[in-house]
Amino acid sequence: MELRCHCKNVKISVEKPTEITECNCSICSRYMSLWGYYKPSDPKIEVGESGVSSYSWGDRELNFIRCSKCGCVTHYETKPGQAKPTIAINFGMARSQVTDVPVRYFDGAKEL
Repeated sequence: MELRCHCKNVKISVEKPTEITECNCSICSRYMSLWGYYKPSDPKIEVGESGVSSYSWGDRELNFIRCSKCGCVTHYETKPGQAKPTIAINFGMARSQVTDVPVRYFDGAKEL
């Protein structure tokens, strides 16, 4: 499937997830994200001329990536050196395409 940020500067091509995660931690609840998890080699991420920027907080193990033009959070990546390298795609950009995918609720407000 294909996901794009609002201005179409960032394009992500990836297999439809079998499960997505909704987290209520302080950052995910603000982003209203629905995460699908992949190996770093799985998604194809294309970034246009406007580029992307990143944000890291807390334990600084993750880089949240957003379009530099429209500000959409498109995905996050684990930083180098993490035990399990992961890319999490924000399926909040394609909610209508994942209505049939089971949602796992993660209580990040309690766990993190």
